[in-house]
Amino acid sequence: MDNNADENEFVAIDDRRYIILAIYDIVNDKRRSKMVKCLEGFGVRVQKSAFEAYLTKKSYEKLMNTASHIIDIKEDSLRVYLLASHTSVRSWGKGHDHVEDVIIF
Repeated sequence: MDNNADENEFVAIDDRRYIILAIYDIVNDKRRSKMVKCLEGFGVRVQKSAFEAYLTKKSYEKLMNTASHIIDIKEDSLRVYLLASHTSVRSWGKGHDHVEDVIIF
């Protein structure tokens, strides 16, 4: 099995836009504030520790690079879900702006 398969599984493959969901659990207030500021630069907050964004490959890579340097992997958790091509997404939310229903081709 290719060791790089896991690393490349969630790489955006072209200039299309992708919907991402980022959720975190960060114990340190300073790191948590940095993560919020980082994620606000890319998307919208939909829950206290959850953000949605609609990103190009370049923006996605920048987000992943920046966010990965904020967390402490011994104490914190960060999950970024990339919804890949040919995915139909239904999103419903109340109270704040969020990514609308989108079909990615």
